[in-house]
Amino acid sequence: MTETPGLYHQCNESQHGQSGVNCLDCHQAEKTDKDAFMHEDELISVIVSPKDCSKCHPTEFKEFHRSHHSNAAEILGSLDNLLGEVLGGPEAVTAGCKKCHGNKVEIDEQGKPTLETWPNTGIGRINPDGSRGSCSACHARHAFSRAQARTPDTCGKCHIGPDHPQIEIYNESKHGIMYRANISKMNLESDKWVVGVDYSAAPTCTTCHMGAAPYIAKTHDVGERISWNLRTPISK
Repeated sequence: MTETPGLYHQCNESQHGQSGVNCLDCHQAEKTDKDAFMHEDELISVIVSPKDCSKCHPTEFKEFHRSHHSNAAEILGSLDNLLGEVLGGPEAVTAGCKKCHGNKVEIDEQGKPTLETWPNTGIGRINPDGSRGSCSACHARHAFSRAQARTPDTCGKCHIGPDHPQIEIYNESKHGIMYRANISKMNLESDKWVVGVDYSAAPTCTTCHMGAAPYIAKTHDVGERISWNLRTPISK
């Protein structure tokens, strides 16, 4: 607490903290973990991967693992990303590509992530334990707020710009206008958050792609409800 009081208070006030989840429940490591090191007499890992989260959230892990999001880092180093790497350079790739797509986290001899590959919360991050993704890409640490994850702003962090302008399209649409005008009516902190039951003021990205509706369960597979995919296969 004395070293990182902000993180302590944020986590303590979160649903995790109020449910009795402590730091070691998420950060405790095994001796066989590549990214394990001793800290305050405890063996820990800085990285909390989706595999770690699956201990308490197995359904969400399985859904995310099969989703397009979990494969987002595959584009890095491919022909599709060549333009950014050649013209933009490594700095542009780190800030503009890996920030959202994720990267492969490398571990140094002390068991800590290298400065070249960490921090990173890209949605398709390749973790030392072999899992893909970062739950904190949407559920920002250390509050891990479901309300924050349900807002269009969370999706718009990455789905933005000339090559994927989804947030601009949403903001200028009737859906986006209705959302901004009725944020106080969205009931974003609701446990179930079923459209038409817990809220009806406006739809967000989550409403259509992930959210629950009468007779439809929520999902963490964002492509599950998309009938058509216009993106070309990733060039190798």
